[in-house]
Amino acid sequence: MVHDLGGKPGGPVDKAQHEVEDWERLADAITVALDIKGIKTTDEHRRAIEGLENYRDLGYYERWVAGTEQLLVEKGILTREEIDKRAAEISRRWDGT
Repeated sequence: MVHDLGGKPGGPVDKAQHEVEDWERLADAITVALDIKGIKTTDEHRRAIEGLENYRDLGYYERWVAGTEQLLVEKGILTREEIDKRAAEISRRWDGT
């Protein structure tokens, strides 16, 4: 399984602390809310994340977002188009454009 790699080939896992960005906090909050509402389970989320074709190219919270999107589409809760439209609206609001 991909999660058992322990880091990228050619180097250890970077354990340096970084400032958590707003979008990362939002990704975490959405994941918790979906768990509380019973929309997804941790195991479902893990399966979706580990099944991402571009898993190795994504950062930690990028994987969370992509896995969450995959689950919402699989379950028929949202379409990719609905997600993309809302993400664009949020991005414009955050960027002030």
